[in-house]
Amino acid sequence: MDWMKIGSAILLTMFIFMVFPRVRQELKHGKKGSQQEWMGALALLGGVALFVWLLMQSV
Repeated sequence: MDWMKIGSAILLTMFIFMVFPRVRQELKHGKKGSQQEWMGALALLGGVALFVWLLMQSV
């Protein structure tokens, strides 16, 4: 392993340890989405997946 890979692994580990407490707090105290909001998000993701699939089929 070269120093670039070691440095990247250290930075990634530090990032995870710094972000994890905030993510846990947001999951516990954050706003819960309604069914309509979740369906909107799923429709958007489905549209993106369909677009990517169409791009792959056109090649």
